[in-house]
Amino acid sequence: MRISSLLASVCMTLGLLADGPPVPPALPTATPPAPAAPVVNPFVWDAMSKEITPKAGENSINFTFWVTNTGPTEARIDAVSTSCGCTVSQLPSHPNPWVLKPGESGPLTASMNLVGKFGLVQKLVHVSTSAGQQSLIVRANIPTPSTSNTLSPRERNQLMTLGDRQAVFKGDCVKCHVEPAKDRHGEKLFIAACGICHVSDHRAAMVPDLAAVKTATNADYWRAWVTYGKPGSLMPAFAKEQGGILDEKQIDSLVEYLAKKFPSTVGSIPAALPARNQPPTPPAIPQAK
Repeated sequence: MRISSLLASVCMTLGLLADGPPVPPALPTATPPAPAAPVVNPFVWDAMSKEITPKAGENSINFTFWVTNTGPTEARIDAVSTSCGCTVSQLPSHPNPWVLKPGESGPLTASMNLVGKFGLVQKLVHVSTSAGQQSLIVRANIPTPSTSNTLSPRERNQLMTLGDRQAVFKGDCVKCHVEPAKDRHGEKLFIAACGICHVSDHRAAMVPDLAAVKTATNADYWRAWVTYGKPGSLMPAFAKEQGGILDEKQIDSLVEYLAKKFPSTVGSIPAALPARNQPPTPPAIPQAK
């Protein structure tokens, strides 16, 4: 008994006896991490959208947005892209990212091709930055002719051609653009089919001067443009299989004449020009400076 009492006394002293199992010590409560501060884009623009009403006859318009780095450190604009191929934009530092110091400002330009468009046209310019993406809006309020009665026959035909470039081979246009080219080849074919637009004293502003082409050319270059034309412009596809009026022999003779008459005057011939069986890529719209 004395031994049992002694053991009980020792156990009581050591806290080994209790009404139930021993209670484990409480674990310290973890403090939840503070929520991350939202990323603030330091780039502030003079406007997030701009609208321009172009003048009659303008084929493209340029928009300029001014951006400022309002942050305490350098910030970077990595790239720009657009919602449609008719609108292009490029960083001033292209192909490198555009880095702006704190407080530094600079212009970002965008160009919109207006050919064949009327009414309010809206496109987006997406700007990818080191702090996230921003989107700018460009709008062109292109006047629509109130009535075709106010236009000359030539202006009506041009307007119709902007909607359907192959219209030059239909209706009232046949007499001037189809019949004179029948059974002709080489220089005579050029005068009848091409010169009527490209070498005219009243050449429209949107029709390029073939003697001042600002890119390297060769026979494949001319063949591609004659065969497939240029979508979104007045230039039709002349090959019969593309809805035009010329057979392969006529195109061959026309290409031979063009290569001799308008030899390349711009640098060296690129390694990859439009192939005979591929449509040409429309040239990029020049950037505003």
